[in-house]
Amino acid sequence: MDNVLVPLPGISLPRDLPWRARFVELVEEHLRRLSAGGPFVPPRFFGYYFRSGEPVGVTGNWTVLLERHAPLMQLPQTLDALTCGQFNIVAHGDGDPDFMLIHDRHDGACWLWRYAYGLRFVMASEPVLHDDAA
Repeated sequence: MDNVLVPLPGISLPRDLPWRARFVELVEEHLRRLSAGGPFVPPRFFGYYFRSGEPVGVTGNWTVLLERHAPLMQLPQTLDALTCGQFNIVAHGDGDPDFMLIHDRHDGACWLWRYAYGLRFVMASEPVLHDDAA
C-alpha cells in the first residue's frame, strides 16, 4: 500500500495560496537573478509539506521554502485533528514526510498523497501512464 491517496473533503485552501505564501514571487525573483526569459506560470497543482518546522511548496521544477503564512502554519494541526493523527506532512530530521498535501488551485480542493507519489505528481510537466512492470 505504498501509493496511498487520502481525500480531504473537510479542507479547502485559498486558490491564491501560492501568491499569499510568496511562492510565485520567490520563483520570479530567482528567475530575474538568473536572467531567465519569460514569466513563471503557476500550474494547477501545488504540494505542501514541512521540513524543520518550515513550510515547503513544490510544483514543476521548483521547491521553495515558504513564508510562515497563517493557513500553511495551521495545516499540521488541522490535518492531525481531521485524520486523528493517522497522516503526517511534517518531516522529522533529514528524512521526508510520510505524506504531502496536494492543493488544486482551480477549486481549492486538497488531498494527501504518499510523499514520493505526490512529489512525482506535482513535479510532472505532462501526464503519463507509468507501468511499474516495464
